[in-house]
Amino acid sequence: MTHLTRYGRRLKMTLIAGMSAACFACIFAIPFAENKFNNKVGYYSIVFNGEEIGSANSRQEAEQAMAAARLKFSKEYDSVVYMDNNIDIVEEHKLVASRMSQDELETAIYSSLFNCVTDKENATAYTVRINDFTVTLASKDDVVELMEKVTDKYDTKKEFQVKLSSGDGSYGAYSVDVVQSELKNTDTDIVAAALNGQMASVATDSDTAKDGITGISFEQNVVVNETLAAGANIVSVQQAYDEITKEKEEKTMYVVEEGDCLSLIAGKCDIALNDLLALNEGLTEESLIIPGDELVVTVPKSEISVVVTQRMTYEEDYNAPVQYVDDDTAYRGTNTVISEGTTGHHKVTADVTFVNGVKTDVSYVNEEVMVESQPQVVSVGTLTPPTYLRPISGGSVSSEFGYRWGTLHSGVDWYVSVGTPVRAAAAGTVIRAGWYSTYGYCVDIRHSDGSMTRYAHLNSVTVSNGQYVNQSDLIAYSGNTGYSTGQHLHFEIWIGGTPVNPLYYVNKN
Repeated sequence: MTHLTRYGRRLKMTLIAGMSAACFACIFAIPFAENKFNNKVGYYSIVFNGEEIGSANSRQEAEQAMAAARLKFSKEYDSVVYMDNNIDIVEEHKLVASRMSQDELETAIYSSLFNCVTDKENATAYTVRINDFTVTLASKDDVVELMEKVTDKYDTKKEFQVKLSSGDGSYGAYSVDVVQSELKNTDTDIVAAALNGQMASVATDSDTAKDGITGISFEQNVVVNETLAAGANIVSVQQAYDEITKEKEEKTMYVVEEGDCLSLIAGKCDIALNDLLALNEGLTEESLIIPGDELVVTVPKSEISVVVTQRMTYEEDYNAPVQYVDDDTAYRGTNTVISEGTTGHHKVTADVTFVNGVKTDVSYVNEEVMVESQPQVVSVGTLTPPTYLRPISGGSVSSEFGYRWGTLHSGVDWYVSVGTPVRAAAAGTVIRAGWYSTYGYCVDIRHSDGSMTRYAHLNSVTVSNGQYVNQSDLIAYSGNTGYSTGQHLHFEIWIGGTPVNPLYYVNKN
């Protein structure tokens, strides 16, 4: 019995020892097993366009491999590469994984990049901007074809060609340059740049190079910008040409030149004579026009205008510049022709500028006088005239002094409401007070220096003939009588029996 008891105790102690050892083994073995079989930390896969191409121990290793592969890939191209790719770094939870070395992962990414390169020309379109107008074409070749289609109308001998330049350093932006063709044989080396409508010309021989086109540019600022083709409104070259050359009628001013007549001006501006008359109120076929008069005309205007400079040699009549001499005995604003002058004749070489075929400027390069022109001589008064007060308060100038359609408007018109008080511009004696022909109700005042002021188209008169008035005395109320197109005051100043521009003399305050 005693023997069994001892055996039971020994068995019990052995069992306790075994259980204790097992517990200690579990305590140390479980963390080890967890570290060995759990790969949640330290395993990252690289997924390229949805397909796993490699793995790395850490996100940092994966990112470094991607950066190195991209750098290596970019060195293979000398320009921007368009790609369609999506690269992801994904944290994985697999128990078993095959990790790649840094070099192996870099090579795998590098190889995959080549499969994603997109044809740049197919991915890119080109937007031509002409000031605020835009049109988009499929390629740079289309842009060049479009601009040459525009210039060919004026460059019939194909002496110039269009080139795109990215010289300003802006990525994806080009200027449009019109340069001399290599096929052109000329004595000058001239380059016409379209950027901002400026042209530069460098002569290699002399200023009298042979006649012909020396430069072509565009009046508007023309630039080209790259844009994504996807979603762009891309048009054909012909469609783009039709859009930028479609002409619209725009009003502008025409300055009458020597030898002009109304029918000739209508022909120059390509409009009907009746349309020219309708654009200019009061103008008739019998109206006399003189050089310097301004007429409203309409001209066809497109989105783009071609500027052509041409060297030309020709003969023409000419007039020497007017010679002005001071006259210390006359008031300012009093000009008197002393000598009419004569017309001469010369042969000139000139650089003539045309905009869409219309001459806009002439710069003489060389001149050979055959018959010399004698200048017109005009004396100009230098004396300061007496001060005249402004005859009304308020109002705005509605018509100035000067020739209109061959007729002198001998005063200045101020637009004012009917009944505005009119006051004497200077002290003097009333020599007319009442109705006077087309002037309607009118007041004339003779002043002590012999000058005269006139106030016309009045509504009513408050003075009478022979009455003496002081400066600023009330003499009438403004109106719209006589030959008048609206309510206003017509005011004249006569000095030495000749009407002068009142705005040169009147105190504007």
